[in-house]
Amino acid sequence: MTSCFCRADRRHLSFDIINLNSASSWFVEHPPQDNLLDVVTVSQLEKDTVLVCSDRIVQVVNLNGRPKSSKKLSAELHFDFPVEALVVLQDSVLAFHKNGMQGRSFKTNEVTQEICDKSKMFTLLGSERLIILKSSQTDTSEGKSNVYLLTGHENTM
Repeated sequence: MTSCFCRADRRHLSFDIINLNSASSWFVEHPPQDNLLDVVTVSQLEKDTVLVCSDRIVQVVNLNGRPKSSKKLSAELHFDFPVEALVVLQDSVLAFHKNGMQGRSFKTNEVTQEICDKSKMFTLLGSERLIILKSSQTDTSEGKSNVYLLTGHENTM
């Protein structure tokens, strides 16, 4: 279990790591509330690499919270919308917003795929093995929805 808060410079993240095997008190000190980052998702990419998504930014950092970039990974990916949910693939991420989703490459930060329909509201239902997306019309109060299985997002590495 990990909680995350952000330092004042917004370039360095601090992780509050809890050892579940420890018998000591987990919540000894708390970060100041004004430094908390509104985290959408945290995902461990490699042994020493963590992905943190908040608001419109996906950051790839080491375990010390410092940006980590390489030939395979950009340290930051930026989106033009607030990210509501994120699916991490081997070579890219799929960022979901209320009117669709956008895929971005880790390597180039370029848009790899995009769905945007302002007449519909989208909700990510699942992403364990299949990516399942629900859509409903924004201009109707009827409870009817469509469910989609997203395909074609194979890794290209």
